[in-house]
Amino acid sequence: MTEAVSKSPSPAAPADRPTATIEEAADVVAVEVGTEVDSAIGDDGASETTSLASSILEHTFENGRRYHSYKSGKYIMPDDDDELDRLDIHHHIALLHLNGELHLAPIGENPGAILDVGTGTGIWAIDMGDKYPSAKVTGVDLSPRQPSWVPPNVQFEIDDVEDEWNFRGQFDFVHCRYLAGSIHDWSKLIKQCFRQLNPGGWVEFKDWDVRPYSPSGELGKLPDNAVKAWHDVVMETCGDYYGATPTPALIIPDICKSTGFTKLENHVFEVPSGSWPKDKKKSLVGQYYGTTMREGAAAMSMRLLTAFRGWDPKEVDVLNAKFREDMKTTYFYHKYHIIYAQKPLDTPET
Repeated sequence: MTEAVSKSPSPAAPADRPTATIEEAADVVAVEVGTEVDSAIGDDGASETTSLASSILEHTFENGRRYHSYKSGKYIMPDDDDELDRLDIHHHIALLHLNGELHLAPIGENPGAILDVGTGTGIWAIDMGDKYPSAKVTGVDLSPRQPSWVPPNVQFEIDDVEDEWNFRGQFDFVHCRYLAGSIHDWSKLIKQCFRQLNPGGWVEFKDWDVRPYSPSGELGKLPDNAVKAWHDVVMETCGDYYGATPTPALIIPDICKSTGFTKLENHVFEVPSGSWPKDKKKSLVGQYYGTTMREGAAAMSMRLLTAFRGWDPKEVDVLNAKFREDMKTTYFYHKYHIIYAQKPLDTPET
């Protein structure tokens, strides 16, 4: 494949909607609350700024879990320490699949600007900043859960990636990972990735088909199995009630092609639910992934089922307990897709 990637200046934040780095938000709160504000600014402006920064950094608590306050309810997963640990384990699972590589897209040895959409804990963005000193890496997420001690070429911004993006042509590589169940309009997101890229730049999606597959097909023959029941209700609620796609890996390739991306490749990995595979690498992956499924079941289901289906939290707890129990005797796997494609070099400017 052609490694046609140009170096570009660091991206600027959109000017017409509230976007802030974590450090800026924290500084604003400290200044506005702790010192007198210049009267020329006006009280209304000071209050608005303080309110914005405070909402970005605050959290809410539901059923014993912590959630971000900025656009509260937009994202169904918690952002407490347990969830952040789970996300970092997923990062290491991805590295196992790729033998330590951070991406498959052929971005060259000296990429310029890189955008990490839905950066989560920021671990991928930080690793990319370390690997590519030439790059300017920007991670974007709704929640301020990234560390402040990062490489000098890495920054994080707090924003909603489903809002309109207002910076164009400033990135050479756009990376989107683990957005299953959080994006309501994939066509819009992928079109924005296309507009955001320089001609010759690459986009890469790492995401899921979370339907439970069983090695011998027995899962579909077990109607009372809690693994199947859990997947059925969580996926139905996510798609039909919350309105986000639970299996984006199935639709991303076609949307990329219709948007104008070329040279698309789709690599599919089977991710087992436990250490049962005979293959040593798959067994290790399954050991990690099974842990994230058991410990993450509540994170993936609690807000979803209570807020969008009206379940009582105790009902969700019972479902999750049965799910964890049946995981001990039910072998299944999910499919993990790494999809990458290029914006053609001859794409006209818009």
